Amino acid sequence: MPPFNKVLVANRGEIAIRVMKAVKEMGMKAVAVYSDADKYAPHVKYADEAYWIGPPPALESYLNIERIIDAAEKAHADAVHPGYGFLSENASFVEAVEKAGMVFIGPSASVMNRIKDKLEGKMIARKAGVPTSPGPLTPIENVDEALKIAGEIGYPIMLKAAGGGAGVGIIKVDNPSELAEAFERSKRLAYSAFGRAEIYIEKAAIKPKHIETQLIGDKYGNYVVAFERECTIQRRNQKLIEEAPSPSIKEEERKEIIEASIRFGKEINYFTLGTMEFVFSPVTREFYFLEINKRVQVEHTVTEFITGIDLVKLQIRLAAGEYLPFSQEDLKIRGHAIQFRINAEDPLNNFTPQSGYITYYKEPTGPGVRVDSGIELGSWVPPYYDPLVSKLIVYGQSRDYAIQVGLRALNDYKIGGVKTTIPLYKLILQDPDFWEGNFTTAYISEKAEYFTTKLKEEQEIQIAIAISIYNRGLMKKKKTEQKVPISTSNGKSNWKTYGIIFQSSPRVLW
Repeated sequence: MPPFNKVLVANRGEIAIRVMKAVKEMGMKAVAVYSDADKYAPHVKYADEAYWIGPPPALESYLNIERIIDAAEKAHADAVHPGYGFLSENASFVEAVEKAGMVFIGPSASVMNRIKDKLEGKMIARKAGVPTSPGPLTPIENVDEALKIAGEIGYPIMLKAAGGGAGVGIIKVDNPSELAEAFERSKRLAYSAFGRAEIYIEKAAIKPKHIETQLIGDKYGNYVVAFERECTIQRRNQKLIEEAPSPSIKEEERKEIIEASIRFGKEINYFTLGTMEFVFSPVTREFYFLEINKRVQVEHTVTEFITGIDLVKLQIRLAAGEYLPFSQEDLKIRGHAIQFRINAEDPLNNFTPQSGYITYYKEPTGPGVRVDSGIELGSWVPPYYDPLVSKLIVYGQSRDYAIQVGLRALNDYKIGGVKTTIPLYKLILQDPDFWEGNFTTAYISEKAEYFTTKLKEEQEIQIAIAISIYNRGLMKKKKTEQKVPISTSNGKSNWKTYGIIFQSSPRVLW
């Protein structure tokens, strides 16, 4: 018996399709919402029903609670799945869904209100006996106070926005001379992103790695952790590559971080899916709580590969009031999985977001390969939203094997029309430091010059190939004209037709 009849997915792109697939497999109807920019998007076409919610800007569409609730009521939906981002961690949205008589597939509004910012999360973590980084649990008022606290806990320190997430407002400070400028910049970033200028200070980890755990709970106090994921490969505090299990921690450390995560979940009566994020130092072998993400995570896919659990289906069943169907002892790690976020960004231009139509599209296939995509041939990548267009996930019996599968799949993945992060990932997978796990959260910035040089070299080769093929087309044209002029009924010569076909060829595309 399906837990619901209809589920509205209050999101777009690849995560909307991912959730809808789970909904349909469970025997339920999937409802989409869309802005003007997404009228012809794949997630709209995939849904059983779709409702318009406003103009392209997210504030007028995907962040418009009133319009989404109105769409859900028109569709007679029983439940709402928020995906990630947008309204997924908005307590007011949860309250609106429940007031309308529908089930929110995620934690309750009361739980969200208890941990609405990072400082409150750290307070709960300390109460639950979860390790937290040294630093006060109150916002810093001014630079003088910041200098005093930084002197007490010792440099390097991190300045962080109390509200929000996604790495916005996080600045590392290595010495007192940098603090004043960094303090003001962090406050500006926090205010512009979250409408709140509160920031706080904590001790920075030495050679930090980013480790997170997949917390799962039901409404009856039962908890498990589906192990950990490593999300250390980042740029500007935004994750790029995630893998499970982590190659950086030992078995006893895995057990410790699992137990700490469950203590946190019990402290706040958390249920459905949640992600506990930690910073880990391979030098001191210490880990510190960062925050909890109260939703399905972008990188949930790697956990699904190594555990065999469909996390989205489980999330829906737990929200419907079902019991957790397994215990911690039932879970086993099987193999290794790696996820690559395929962003429409230009790695050669400081990861500038790209917008445009997809002129060529071919997904990789084969054993151990999964693609969660929000685009197809002819799709428009709009400039209004996150540049993530798809996710490539690979699996192998070991980490080395998964890397080999990943490199093959990245070489097979062809996207034309916009530049993507695929070329960068191919370089990373050939880097000995990545193979050996010798990287920190500063990996991308530290190797920026090397990656930029290699990417430019590859781009020059592609341009040379394109020019060569174009010149060959001109030569063919001249020879054809000397013999018998050939034209098509629409007035275009054959060599021009060839040239048009060539422009969409994957040989010259990122």
